[in-house]
Amino acid sequence: MKKIILILLTNLSLILQAQNILGIDISHYQGAVNWTQVYNDGKVFAYVKATEGYTYNDPRFVTNMNNGNNAGVVMGAYHFARPDNNSANDEANHFVSIAGTYIGDGFLPPVLDLEDPNSNTHLDQLFTSYALTQWVLNWLTEVENQTGIRPIIYTNSHYAGYLQSSVNVYDLWIAKPDESPTDPPSNLGVWNDWKFKQYSWQGSVNGISGAVDLDVFNGSMQDFNNMVNSGSIVEQNTIKDLKVYPIPATDFINLDTSSKIIEVKIFDINGRVLKEIQKENIRKINISNLTSGVYFLEIQNQKNEMSRVKVIRN
Repeated sequence: MKKIILILLTNLSLILQAQNILGIDISHYQGAVNWTQVYNDGKVFAYVKATEGYTYNDPRFVTNMNNGNNAGVVMGAYHFARPDNNSANDEANHFVSIAGTYIGDGFLPPVLDLEDPNSNTHLDQLFTSYALTQWVLNWLTEVENQTGIRPIIYTNSHYAGYLQSSVNVYDLWIAKPDESPTDPPSNLGVWNDWKFKQYSWQGSVNGISGAVDLDVFNGSMQDFNNMVNSGSIVEQNTIKDLKVYPIPATDFINLDTSSKIIEVKIFDINGRVLKEIQKENIRKINISNLTSGVYFLEIQNQKNEMSRVKVIRN
């Protein structure tokens, strides 16, 4: 589904820095995050840890994804790889089972975080270049097959060079904490270009206590929009006083506006109409029969004004 990137452009500083699109990546270690403050601090996007290995789920993943998304930050999920413990397919299946709701139009592409699990475990000592490359490719292709979205690889310069060139069909997010969001990174290994750069491990961002990783996207706002928005549904709001709540919702969604709502359509993320409601004045929509996930409401009032709004069912 499409996120309204135009909303982001209401922040003039983002327009002026179209080649400097900044974001963060976090996990539960950052604690509670005030995502409105993060957004107001000029952070356009955020990657959030979803899973690690085959059994671990980050306890703040869903909260971070929903709250960040509601604040207007473009969100994405990443998986911390543990090739030392598990098969690539098992880890890919686990990741999709937890993060699948947040993969698709309107979200950043999913990411495989490939690095040494700890100071005592070195992947290049456990795997040959070929074997580690195969593990990585198996994870990436499995996630792509299940979601239809091509993942990105996060890694450092060492592993960017240790992996074989067959992985470079997937985009690179390079760890290069040189504290510069504008200097192009060097030592890309088997890649010739990069999609994201992690330029700091000690960043300071409003709404987050303590240090946080800082990132920059390599491209223009149009490039960013194209990456995030690959579907055909676009959010828009011409019913100016419309309020849709709660988001996320469990059983019911309320519509609050001074005008009469006469028609509501519910779409899935692929643009298929799941439900159509026509009444004189619609104020509440029952979504209890929908599975957990992301949907669109297309809402029309008696003035023929129309809004499309993204909603999430828990």
